[in-house]
Amino acid sequence: MSTPRRLTTSLIILMLLLSLPTVSADDTDGDGVDDAQDDFPNDPCADTDTDGDGMPDSISCPSGTSGVVAYTSFEDPFTISSVKYTDTGDQSIDRYLWNNANEPDVAHNQTTGNEMGFTLYYESTGGVGLTDGDYFGTINYTGTVGNFTDGDNGYQMSDVDGIATLSLDNVISDIVSLDLFIQNTGYETSNPVDYLIIRFVDSSGYTDILNTSGYDIDSDYSSYLDTWTTLTLVTNGVSGNLEIEFSSNSGFEAIYIDNVIFSNSGSGTTTNLVEDQDDDNDGWIDSDESSCNTDALDSTSTPLDSDSDGTCNYLDSDDDNDGWSDLDEDNCGTDSLDDTDVPVDTNQDGVCDAIQETDNDGDGISDNDDSDDDNDNWTDLDELDCGTDPMDSSSVPNDFDGDFVCDIIDSDDDDDGVLDQDDAFPLDATESNDNDGDGQGDNADIDDDNDGWSDSDEIDCNTDWMDENIVPGDDDGDGVCNYLDADLDNDGVPDIDDAFPEDPNETVDTDGDGLGDNSDSDDDGDGFDDITEETCMSDPLNSDSIPTDFDEDLSCDEVDADDDNDGVIDTEDAFPRDGSETRDTDGDGQGDNSDLDDDGDGWPDLTENNCGSNSMDAHSTPADADEDGQCDSDDLDDDGDGVADSLDAFPADGSEWLDLDSDGIGDNSDTDDDGDGVSDEDEASCNSDPFNADNVPLDWDEDGLCDALDADIQPPPISDETPGFGFLLAISMLVVATQVRSRKSKY
Repeated sequence: MSTPRRLTTSLIILMLLLSLPTVSADDTDGDGVDDAQDDFPNDPCADTDTDGDGMPDSISCPSGTSGVVAYTSFEDPFTISSVKYTDTGDQSIDRYLWNNANEPDVAHNQTTGNEMGFTLYYESTGGVGLTDGDYFGTINYTGTVGNFTDGDNGYQMSDVDGIATLSLDNVISDIVSLDLFIQNTGYETSNPVDYLIIRFVDSSGYTDILNTSGYDIDSDYSSYLDTWTTLTLVTNGVSGNLEIEFSSNSGFEAIYIDNVIFSNSGSGTTTNLVEDQDDDNDGWIDSDESSCNTDALDSTSTPLDSDSDGTCNYLDSDDDNDGWSDLDEDNCGTDSLDDTDVPVDTNQDGVCDAIQETDNDGDGISDNDDSDDDNDNWTDLDELDCGTDPMDSSSVPNDFDGDFVCDIIDSDDDDDGVLDQDDAFPLDATESNDNDGDGQGDNADIDDDNDGWSDSDEIDCNTDWMDENIVPGDDDGDGVCNYLDADLDNDGVPDIDDAFPEDPNETVDTDGDGLGDNSDSDDDGDGFDDITEETCMSDPLNSDSIPTDFDEDLSCDEVDADDDNDGVIDTEDAFPRDGSETRDTDGDGQGDNSDLDDDGDGWPDLTENNCGSNSMDAHSTPADADEDGQCDSDDLDDDGDGVADSLDAFPADGSEWLDLDSDGIGDNSDTDDDGDGVSDEDEASCNSDPFNADNVPLDWDEDGLCDALDADIQPPPISDETPGFGFLLAISMLVVATQVRSRKSKY
């Protein structure tokens, strides 16, 4: 390639000032023919291609005005939304890539459509190329770009893993423009990983329209990111082609191209098209068909040429080439289409024997030489062909459209351009088709295929309005096709906000479990069903809001009769939130199971149970005579007097334990312990034993005062004559008294 030509400053300014031709949304090339009826919507020099061979029926270029020379918005190639293009070739080999069945088109041959053709060339940089499946080629997905600038389609280039170059067909033009969208996802600057070059290539080199090589796309070209930008270049009438070279290594690093236009600047429209001389491709050139009164736009309507001499019967005066004109043969009664059937001319004067020379219409021309013997403006030959009498001026052919081709041989009686054999309304120039056979012409019929969807709705919905078997999808039956319906299930919630856009019974999935809230018994997925949460005053749509459930039995406390699940209902449970306690007999706030004194009577339950009292009744306590905390049944000294019950004469009386004289009065309170009739006090004073009934004080003189205390003892009369006996007895009594007093003091 020769050295690149760079744009000068003045050229760049000129590029910005120049504008493209004004084109309406319905007439792209501005030739006055709506795009829907224009076979060449991007070329103002032509609009019709009857036989679809890529050559226009006629060419007529406007003079001195600007116009579109060539164009593509990537509408011709069929594309499928959200489908990846996968190259099945060797990613290590540089080569052209071609279309795959049921995948987006990456290349296009103009002969199969009206828009410009294009090719795609791949150069390997050691990556996997497009063999791993990428969103590449013609697309109609608008999720990233919002909408394409022209039509429904555009061209996407992404995740090349190499270098891809999109090249459009060569064209001669003054100006080229295109719309560009660069997705903003963070491009790398290391060459050649991420870069974009858009250039115009001609025989002498190329001119860059945009070149990001060596730059940071994110910062240096930030104005191009996430927006449609129109780029324009003045090409000054040279022949060349547009190339878009792109390199990236991520599916999110994508560019989108649309609305590529090559146009002239107003010096006179030119075209690369060649006029078609046989519009219906039936082997007869259009001019011959016009002369022969057949339809040059219908391949089934061809001139009759019985003798195959290249001249149709209508123009051939001798259809069977037998030397007799058709008119003479008709007048003579022979077959003008059979060269073996010739008139008899006995005198060989050129007039058959069957007729005589006459002048039927009196115009001075013999009938043999008169082409219109009855002077009704229909030639005799035409009248014979049309079945009327060429000798009777009142007998004229029927000619509905007044084109002097009678109806019986006129292939288009109403002259609407549609042959009668194909015309559902051969005598109505405003109608020709009745696709659904309802008796109403398609032009007037708003539903040509009678499928219940109007033609305009089907066009909007991208379905065939002429095929009753192809109707727009309308899942919710609301009369708005799925393609245009923002609420596919007609549940009142737009699809964009509907978690179940095709289910009219569901719109929200709060917990994201794939089950809609209407059918999901637990909308927030917190383990509590919605009814329970509503009953329990928690939010069924908030997983952080759950019912109070003390015992975790999934029955909230508000409805759970046994909150602590201890088998005792809350109304009877002194501790409804403590599974280990149910009663508090003494009301001290401590449950019976842990309370050592359930009835609060000061006696431990274990002690009461052992001592035979009721541990659950504060009024029932163990017998404890000495109140030492040990019940009498266990206490070996019930009255706590230090004397075991087994040895205690008064085991229940702590003040008594002996009853020496067994008189029922304890010794401590008994004044006469030994019951000998002498008080303990007296016995102690008189030196006798108060604990021995046999030991009583001596009262020698029996005056009621013991001898030990008696200062005046009067001896009884002595009858014993033994000398000194009385004195000895007195001494003995004193000794005894002294011993008794000593014993009493021990107690």
